[in-house]
Amino acid sequence: MQTPAPDLSQLKDIHLPSPVTDLPIAFGWWLLLTVFILLTIAGIIYGLKRHEKNKTKKAALLLLSQQYEQLKKHKDTQVFLQQSNEVLKRYCLDKYPEAASLSGDAWTSFLNRQSKKTYFEADVGKAISQGLYQPQCEYDTQTLFSACVSWIKNNKESSND
Repeated sequence: MQTPAPDLSQLKDIHLPSPVTDLPIAFGWWLLLTVFILLTIAGIIYGLKRHEKNKTKKAALLLLSQQYEQLKKHKDTQVFLQQSNEVLKRYCLDKYPEAASLSGDAWTSFLNRQSKKTYFEADVGKAISQGLYQPQCEYDTQTLFSACVSWIKNNKESSND
């Protein structure tokens, strides 16, 4: 025997659950959002510092290159020695304020301590430490230029980031 089908009019409506709201979100999502925001801020700060450091380095290298081109035109090695030393000193003052009062052998020792390799020894070191105070100084301008460029690119402060 078959049981009679219930009358459709006797069926009740389906009760839907209450709608899900966007807030409040679970604690884990708040934590994830906080970590994301903090990492974004840290990345922006790191990027700005790195950009500023690279800007200083690029400016020093550009100035050094311009001075080397001037040397090729005018052949004044004493002026190039003074200008190269000035670029190094200005770059160092930005990165190492304690270098402000250094001169002579203390200056070249400082430069060599702040790099992975000693760029300022022999003729170049003597020119930087003593040649500034002499009317004429004999040194290899290409070696001095290369030493200055290499030091700016490879000093210890440059490798910290």
